[in-house]
Parts: sequence; structure tokens; C-alpha cells
Amino acid sequence: MLTRYSDWKKPTDAAYAFPLRAVTPELPAPGTRSDIRQVAREVLGDEGAERFEQRIHRWSGPEDVVGEAGEKPYAGQQHTFAEHAWREALTMRELDAVLRGDVRVMRGRAGQTDYVLRDHHMLDVALYHYRTTGELPRALFHADRHSDWCKDSFLESRTPPQAATWWKLLEGLKRPEGAEPVLTEQDVFFTTAQAEHRPWMTGRNVDASLRVPWFVDTGELHWRQVLERPGATGTDWISLDLDYFQPSPQLRLSGGLLRDARFHGMMAQARVRVFVLSPQFTNGGDKIDPWEIQGGLHSTLRLLNLVRRLPGKPRR
Repeated sequence: MLTRYSDWKKPTDAAYAFPLRAVTPELPAPGTRSDIRQVAREVLGDEGAERFEQRIHRWSGPEDVVGEAGEKPYAGQQHTFAEHAWREALTMRELDAVLRGDVRVMRGRAGQTDYVLRDHHMLDVALYHYRTTGELPRALFHADRHSDWCKDSFLESRTPPQAATWWKLLEGLKRPEGAEPVLTEQDVFFTTAQAEHRPWMTGRNVDASLRVPWFVDTGELHWRQVLERPGATGTDWISLDLDYFQPSPQLRLSGGLLRDARFHGMMAQARVRVFVLSPQFTNGGDKIDPWEIQGGLHSTLRLLNLVRRLPGKPRR
């Protein structure tokens, strides 16, 4: 029984607190494939990793039926981090591997790392990047149609999906020195835009997908406003969900970010760049039924390759 206010702890300081262990970084060679569940054991310890798996759910992929045999190649979990040599542009075959659940990891010669994911599992990225480099983010720029933030009450009432709650849950990952959060909620610079729904778009908008912390002004979430905030252009991690730019009405709202010289500089200097396909959301709307790939994969691939090769070339 709580006897005073100081006894109360946030979920991210209690049930969702995951202290990181000190590690000796080891960069995997191209071709290495790692299971994030084993990586979690190495950086959280056995007990911490077991709690992590029990407390936080991962989404499975879209359940598209492919071919005459009725296979569902994309419905598996996103458990594998696969190391590859740096590539300026990916192919459709490589995109298909990401859709099947492989997180593609590419490292430039100057230390920049690109992650290409199907689902927005940012905690997994943080665990993997810490294990392989020893680095943790100082600040994150997050562009998405969905905020991926939730209230404490959501964490207390159910097992949260990592992809939709990681902004809050990052406070639960604790640095090995001093047990401070890897990132606080204030260290995330979030920008969003939602195009008006058109009859040809799939899904429907859900207001809960744009929840933000109390200190975030919901009237100042346009990318121009966010880039003006102190510290925004100096973030060392960038997270781009491609549904922020797709379909075409979304691109008309958000495409100016891709032409802004400040953003080009951010992309060039960032230590970590995370590109998320979110294929079930790329044709507009938040609630998708059935849970299938929406929009066109060829346009997704062109957009991914365009964003990764913006002016202000990535460090190689």
C-alpha cells in the first residue's frame, strides 16, 4: 500500500524498467544474422530479457496470401537482424526480405548505420545497436503518421505492442551507468501530418494514434515548426516511417521536409537512421482490415531509395 507520493513509480521505472548491462561492443561482419531475443539476453541478462519478452509484444507482419499455394510469407515475426554491406539503393528482392521479417543493417565507413525495418520496433533497434557498437542515442527525430506514444494507463492495463508504444517505453531502457533512461520523452522530436481521407484510401484514421506527451503542443507538429525547436537539427538518431510520405496526399503534406537543407544536414550527420516500411499503412488510414500490404511496393522502394540518398551524402 502506498503511503506517500514518493512511493509511486511510473511503469517505466517499475514493471517496464529494463537496465542495460555493460557490454564489450562487437561489430558483426556482413552476412551475420542475429536473433534479437538472444541479443536481449546479452544486454539485459536472462531475467531482464524474459521480462522484456513477457511484457512487450511484437507485431507480426501483414497476412498477405501469395501464390497458388496460399502462402503467407510476410506474417512472421521480425526477429532477425541481418548485416549487409552498405548499399546506396536496395532492390525489390532486398525489400522483400525486409517484409519477411529481416531487419536490414548497413554500416558506413564513417560509423553511420542504417536500419530498414518492416515494423517500428525501436526498442529492438536500440538493444541491437548498443550490443554491436556500445552507442546509445542522445536525441531522436521521429517523423511518422503515428506518434507511437501511449499513456501510463495503457501500459498498466495491457501488454503493449512495441511498435505503437516505444516512445514511452524508451524511458524504461536504463543506461548501464547511473540507470538513467536511454531517452526521456522530451528527447524525442516528433513531427506528423495526416492527409484528409479519400475514398480510394484503405483504412480509417484513429485519433489515438496521435497521442503525445502533455508538454507537446499538438498545434506545432508540422515539420517546419519541429525543425525550429532548439536541438532538433542536432539529433544523432533519425526515425522515418514511410507512411508519413505515402500515399500521394501524404507526400504533398510532408514532402517539403525532403527538400529542406536542414534535414539534408541531419541525414548526413546522424549516427543512426531508421527507415520503417509499415506496409499495412502506406495507403492511408490507421485501422487496416484485413491486415495486408497497402499501396505499391515499387513506389515504397523508390521512396526508400530516394530518402536514403538525399543531398548531403551519407557518411560512407
